[in-house]
Amino acid sequence: MSGAKHILIADDDAALCRVLTVHCQHLGLHVHTAHDAMHALLLIHKDRPDMVLMDISMPAGNGLSACEMLATDRRLADLPIVVISGSSREQDMRRCDELGVRFVQKDGSLWQRLKPMICEQLGLRCETRPVACGK
Repeated sequence: MSGAKHILIADDDAALCRVLTVHCQHLGLHVHTAHDAMHALLLIHKDRPDMVLMDISMPAGNGLSACEMLATDRRLADLPIVVISGSSREQDMRRCDELGVRFVQKDGSLWQRLKPMICEQLGLRCETRPVACGK
């Protein structure tokens, strides 16, 4: 997969990580996962992914706190991050806006909302609707 873009999925929900991993791999992305905020930060500093999907509530640190740390690092301040959360707390959404990261609430349409963001941010050509199969 040389030349493939790298994405880090940081979420303590292993099932969601698996689903997002499969979707991202279908886009041709090389995927790394972390199940807590500290591991996510270590991977980001070690491997510098092209994009991060970060949950807020995780063990070993809060995803928003991790985003704050990344925003203060000149080498990583431009790293595209999408915060994904089951919570729709106004203060979390406002903090994401202040940090310059996107916020997407976890629900049944999560991938439909994430996919265009990933494709746009990483410059991928992604189909927005199913392609009809001919006979």
